[in-house]
Amino acid sequence: MYEDDLWYRKLVRSIEEHRPDFEPKQWRRFQMELMLRIMARVRTFSDTCGTCRGFQHTLTRLEEEFLELPGSSAQRRYQARQLRLMGEHFAAAHRLFPPHYHARLYAHYGLIGGIFLGIVVGLLVLSSGLYFAVCAAGGWLLGYLYGNSTDAHMRHDKRAI
Repeated sequence: MYEDDLWYRKLVRSIEEHRPDFEPKQWRRFQMELMLRIMARVRTFSDTCGTCRGFQHTLTRLEEEFLELPGSSAQRRYQARQLRLMGEHFAAAHRLFPPHYHARLYAHYGLIGGIFLGIVVGLLVLSSGLYFAVCAAGGWLLGYLYGNSTDAHMRHDKRAI
């Protein structure tokens, strides 16, 4: 546990030193707050979870390439993909969820359900493409609202990253 605390403090100190180099808009766009929260969770779970222990190396690499983010779109995509994969691991293994996890998930499910309903009702039964678009948008909206309420419950239960 002591090594994990040293690793965490070193990375946080290094990232916070570079905070003035970025504008607040860039800081949000590069998901640095999420990265710091994931670092804290990795520190907590690295003793019991081998995958989280492996994430320490990935997070260290992301920190080393931190200053390349503004100029390299490939590095930004890599960081976003790694943070998404870490968030999915926390959701599956530790029941901790990244921000807006359920809203995005259920919005996709709602969109798929709405498209299916739009095909059945709009195109096959009523022969009107308007119902297809309305059903797809309505399914997406209902899914997003349901997922947003689930995210609120997760934040209330302290199960958010």
